[in-house]
Amino acid sequence: MEHEKKSNILITPIQESEVGSFCDESLSFQTTSKEPSSLENRIAHRKLLPRQVSMIGIGGAIGTALFVSIGTKIIQGGPASLLIAFCLWSVVFIGLSQSMCVMVTYLPVTGSFVHFTERFVDRSCGFAVGWTYFVCQAANVCFEITAVCLVVEFWTDKIPKAALISIMIIVFGILNLYSVFFFGEGEFYLSIGKVILAIGLILFTVVVMSGGNPEHRVLGFKNWNNPGAFAEYISTGASGRFNGFMSCLVFALYVFWGVDYLGNAASEAMNPRKVIPSSFKKVFGRLIIFYIGGAICVGILIPYNDPDMIRAISEGAVGAGASPYVSAMKTMGIRVLPHIVNVLILTSIISAGNSSLYSASRVLHRLALEGQAPKCFKKLTKRGVPIYCCIAVLVICGLAYLSVSNNTNVVLTWFLNVETAAMAIVYIFICVSYLQFRRGCIAQGVDLKTLPYYSRWLPYLTWHSLFWLTLMLLVSGYTVFLKGGWDTQSFVFSYFMIPFFIVFFIAHKLYLRTSFIKPSQMDLVSGLKELAEEDEYWRENPPKSNWFDKAFAFIM
Repeated sequence: MEHEKKSNILITPIQESEVGSFCDESLSFQTTSKEPSSLENRIAHRKLLPRQVSMIGIGGAIGTALFVSIGTKIIQGGPASLLIAFCLWSVVFIGLSQSMCVMVTYLPVTGSFVHFTERFVDRSCGFAVGWTYFVCQAANVCFEITAVCLVVEFWTDKIPKAALISIMIIVFGILNLYSVFFFGEGEFYLSIGKVILAIGLILFTVVVMSGGNPEHRVLGFKNWNNPGAFAEYISTGASGRFNGFMSCLVFALYVFWGVDYLGNAASEAMNPRKVIPSSFKKVFGRLIIFYIGGAICVGILIPYNDPDMIRAISEGAVGAGASPYVSAMKTMGIRVLPHIVNVLILTSIISAGNSSLYSASRVLHRLALEGQAPKCFKKLTKRGVPIYCCIAVLVICGLAYLSVSNNTNVVLTWFLNVETAAMAIVYIFICVSYLQFRRGCIAQGVDLKTLPYYSRWLPYLTWHSLFWLTLMLLVSGYTVFLKGGWDTQSFVFSYFMIPFFIVFFIAHKLYLRTSFIKPSQMDLVSGLKELAEEDEYWRENPPKSNWFDKAFAFIM
């Protein structure tokens, strides 16, 4: 599907001395002037090992929803609706990932897609995208911290929520404040828990469906015939089945994350132009195995009218108790596995929160470098950590304490709706940025095949992704417009981020009077000389691998 160029240095007919001829001062981005200036300092700033970057990409593509929330969607849409939605969204995500990979390997900088929007589209758009993404990731940290309370309640409800929230904030602080390497190492092991859980549940399904269960029942694909492949949701008949499919499609918008995590990691990855494309390509396989495979497995294990699953959802079951896998285990009389699943779900949640805190702090640092956030957020420690950015996100995590005095599931829904809409907006502008970047390359005579990463399927997949992302942003809260379905709270949280983005965009544009960047005036040069020096360095000094790194070479 993609072709990676072997050249380590970007080949382009545009020379750095020509910047002034096609870029006025307002459009020229001196990227590296805001980063450590010498080659030695820039290399020292890149602390994420290839195996860590690879696992960040894999872990970012596997969310908690794959193991828990997916049960609700099988009840609402049925196995066929869920599988179709996941297949469709896998194609959307592949187009998005390839578009991102082209730009990230071209310019592996801090706050990647925010910088690309500023540089290739419009500074005001970049400003609005940056703050939208920051809100999204900060909300997701709060979401994951709140979710920890539900997971622990699977075992006991005697531990105060406030204590659990405080512990999680401290854990995230330890993982992110010390060093970039420490974050990468923590995320590496936490993501392994996700992978083990995903693979384990797929193997469990294969064994169980073949008759390897206490009841020795061969399940096969019986649930697709009885009660059927499509469930009715909200209404009955064809409209009910359509609503069930839409429920699964909106769910997929939230589930398919990860491309942004790799984009942010690119600025601190060793040998990024080799490591990042490899990591992106591995995400594709994980999508097929874990998500499409997961949708098939859930459809095999439980029917959409499963009484135990419906009861668990209606009673607000917590942690693994709301998982379709655990529901199937209980039905078959399997007692130990649910607790193991809950432990691994807990590591999955911690991993997701850890990645979101990292991403939120890096995009805030990018905004500060561009003068779009307070100057104090430019501060880096000796180990390369944007210390005040991380602290700011940890302070925002205090919003998770809302769950102490409110219903936890309600608070989770608030955070979920906000971050889903925000992420759709960010992904839309990743597509827009790539399309503009492509126009700029063509207008200035740059052969796209000479870029560090090239895909023959672009821009067709990009347009496909852009269409579906825009559509889902607009219809994600459509149920409030159905007869008798109006809910003010759901409407506000589903669509709040759209006016948020518009207000930030208009305010910035009116204040600075920025203009959209013309392809012929796009800055395609700033920072390339420094990156060429880094490419040469990594070619002569590839990242060292010890026995431990080599042992995990199968994921790199």
